[in-house]
Amino acid sequence: MAAVAAVLFDPAAAAALLEIPDAELGRLFKIRLMQIAGLSTVLDPDGDLSRRPSRPAWNKVKRGSERGKSARHVLVAKGKLLHLTDFLAASGISEHRLAKDVAARRLFSVQIGRDACYPAFFLVDELDRKALAKVSRRLGNVAGWRKWKFFTTPKTTLGNSTPLQALMRGDAKQVLRSAAAFADK
Repeated sequence: MAAVAAVLFDPAAAAALLEIPDAELGRLFKIRLMQIAGLSTVLDPDGDLSRRPSRPAWNKVKRGSERGKSARHVLVAKGKLLHLTDFLAASGISEHRLAKDVAARRLFSVQIGRDACYPAFFLVDELDRKALAKVSRRLGNVAGWRKWKFFTTPKTTLGNSTPLQALMRGDAKQVLRSAAAFADK
């Protein structure tokens, strides 16, 4: 379907894509898929535009339960959380830089078993990355899964939007206030 859309939308661009070596095209395609998965987390944190559950998807995650494990793995399967190698490839940063950003709390990871996974929303071009980093820092020592909960849960103080959606609208100051209140709980 993507190939048909490319040809119909812009035949010259489709021809240019054919000139890219297969491995490079595949790599670029995967990176773009990871970025789109991050955007889908911003636009639709529950992952289903047609049906709104009474509780957000993260709320079904219970530590140590089979249900929680599968819910967390679903977030990886949907590309909303990325394993280290995928996150590094899509972000274009080094492992050393990632470690510095995590240590400075500019971004965070969540644990799934022994693996650290990184939210794909950190790859979204439509978000102000400096504002996103400030909010992540403002959350301080809050555990990764609680940070995930903060970013993906609608807040009445943000007009029933998630902090990610509010950041996309440019409401960084309000999201920072909300993050400070959340971190103090």
